Amino acid sequence: MDFGLTAEAQAVRDEARDFVRKEWKNPGYDLTGGLAAWHGDAKNREAGGEKAKEFAKKLVKKGWYTMHWPKEFGGQDAPIEQQLAYREVMSYEDAPASLGGGLVAPVLMVHGADWMKEEFLPKLANADIEFSQGFSEPDAGSDLASLKTRAVRDGDDYVINGQKIWGTYRNDWIHILVRTDSEAPKHRGITYLLARLKDENGEYMPGVTVRSIPDGTGNHRWDELFMENWRVPAQAIIGEENRGWYAAMTTLSFERSNIGRPAQLLKTLEDTVDWFESIASTGADNITKRAEIRNRLASWRVEVEMLRMLCYRVGWMQSQGLVPGKESSMVKATGDELFQRIYRGLSQIMGEYGNLLPTNGPRYTLPVNNFINARAWQSIGVSIGGGTREIQKNIIAQRGLGLPR
Repeated sequence: MDFGLTAEAQAVRDEARDFVRKEWKNPGYDLTGGLAAWHGDAKNREAGGEKAKEFAKKLVKKGWYTMHWPKEFGGQDAPIEQQLAYREVMSYEDAPASLGGGLVAPVLMVHGADWMKEEFLPKLANADIEFSQGFSEPDAGSDLASLKTRAVRDGDDYVINGQKIWGTYRNDWIHILVRTDSEAPKHRGITYLLARLKDENGEYMPGVTVRSIPDGTGNHRWDELFMENWRVPAQAIIGEENRGWYAAMTTLSFERSNIGRPAQLLKTLEDTVDWFESIASTGADNITKRAEIRNRLASWRVEVEMLRMLCYRVGWMQSQGLVPGKESSMVKATGDELFQRIYRGLSQIMGEYGNLLPTNGPRYTLPVNNFINARAWQSIGVSIGGGTREIQKNIIAQRGLGLPR
């Protein structure tokens, strides 16, 4: 099967590559998104966030930020392969998340009330607003439908009690799943809401408490959200009460091949080889000349290309109107394992340099802006977030191989 790009998609890729190399100056923070993100301390987060917002505004002006949106909502309705080509080059160049709206935009387009579409879609399209995501809970990660955060209708409001975790609850608004019928089967008693996390003064709403969670490198990556008698207007419901699970699954028509993962890994391998060659010019040993190291690097490069083809397969299926079930799980499971092997392996190969973190300062100029070891640390969570490796393998076994539950 030929996964070569059409002339139109190749033109998008070339233009995006030239644009990002001119307009995106990496500030020394890892802003590529996902589990490799580096939030650092409050000062770094604020500075990095401002850089990312500035770049998002440039993408808005180009019309790329919402190229994947339907035309009726102001997008370009770009073909999947053009979205894929664009995402790939942006990730390779280590630019921040390149398509806007996240998960909440498609949900609002399909299930949102008219006032929600009018209020939020223009702001999302212009990169003027971001939503936090209130899905995961301490006992509801991969089995998200077992969530326990409770919402009880009281007049014109829902009163919410519970806890969310593994999000960044720092935005003014959140889209959140809550349980409104504890007697119904777990997938059928969930309601989807929009809610204000903060008031106009930037203070958390009454009943909302947010606590930071430091990661293994000591940085503030995630938060946990506690809700105690938090009142949310009932008109903020997305779709129908008790049918929020089905609304939350409305992302299938958008490009979701995860093409950014192999693009990022390819850039990492290339940068690391270049780094080894650069320090060899100072008299250090160029370990890429060692047979065992060359074999490992070559093997990783082949695996990255294999992962890239799996991603293209998912994109191709979507372009044909097919739903990539087991194929998406194959991409997720394969990409997670390769991410871990490459970053942990490179950190080991680099020796003492592989122990350094970006916080060690500008004295050391290492590959990927000093983020090799940081990503090696964070690779543990890659195979957990978004569905554990075991969950993905079960999907592949059941939907792909026809094995029983």
